Amino acid sequence: MGYIIGVDGGGTGCRAAVADNAGNVLARAEGGAANIATNFELARTNILRTISLAFVNAGIPKPDLETATAVLGLAGANLGDYSNRLHASLPFSKTHIVSDAETTLVGAIGEADGIIGAIGTGSVYGRREHGIFTQLGGWGFLLGDDGSGARLGRDMLHLAIKAFDGLVEHSPLTREIIEEYQGSPMNIVEQAQTFAPKDFGQFAPRVVAAANAGDANAEVILAQHTDVVRKSLDAVGFAPSKAFCMLGGLGNVYLERLPERYRQAAHKPQGNALDGAISLALTLSQNK
Repeated sequence: MGYIIGVDGGGTGCRAAVADNAGNVLARAEGGAANIATNFELARTNILRTISLAFVNAGIPKPDLETATAVLGLAGANLGDYSNRLHASLPFSKTHIVSDAETTLVGAIGEADGIIGAIGTGSVYGRREHGIFTQLGGWGFLLGDDGSGARLGRDMLHLAIKAFDGLVEHSPLTREIIEEYQGSPMNIVEQAQTFAPKDFGQFAPRVVAAANAGDANAEVILAQHTDVVRKSLDAVGFAPSKAFCMLGGLGNVYLERLPERYRQAAHKPQGNALDGAISLALTLSQNK
């Protein structure tokens, strides 16, 4: 039997689904971080481990992977040579590696033309027009990912240090952060050197909650990123007449802060990125 495999991998975690050759999902599984540009070897290990766990959950501990078809929607797939390296190491009969933005879009809006913004640990935007997919963003934490949880957390730590140095006024959240690091920015700097994007992203819920509670510094950060999110949606082709979804852990946070025309145009996604990966894999398996 030629199994269908879908994978959704990002900076925080990896999800995999196994389906039969008609696309009926047999089981799912979750695993560790799978951004192939951030840590290729760890991502590869987590992807394969999560796929194996999905088969175990389906009661198939020893599947014939050489007859399987897989589509992997991965953060970092648009960067460097990582996709080619991963593709060469996978055992499947047919493999297609795409950005997680593409699988997210397919899962969210099905076969329609439209756009998505997906904002979690990282951020990326996608458009499909006349069947052609185009991506905006997704350049990674170092030089991209505006609006992402990782960037919110990083900017909050930076602002806490600036407040400590007297360059901006303290707010309750910046004072709280400094106190958590024993009153020393040096401790923040030392620990941050070991942080991956998901570690910075752990601060994002606090930034959002503080901004909603009126914290001035948190509001400055969230407002700045909201403006970039709006500009990114416009750049990728937002129009009220097109299918439009905001996704990811921070998608609705930004949607609530965007002008009314975006809120009115937005609709709930049909499915998620894993559903999109399975859909693309089913199509790939049927192509001769």
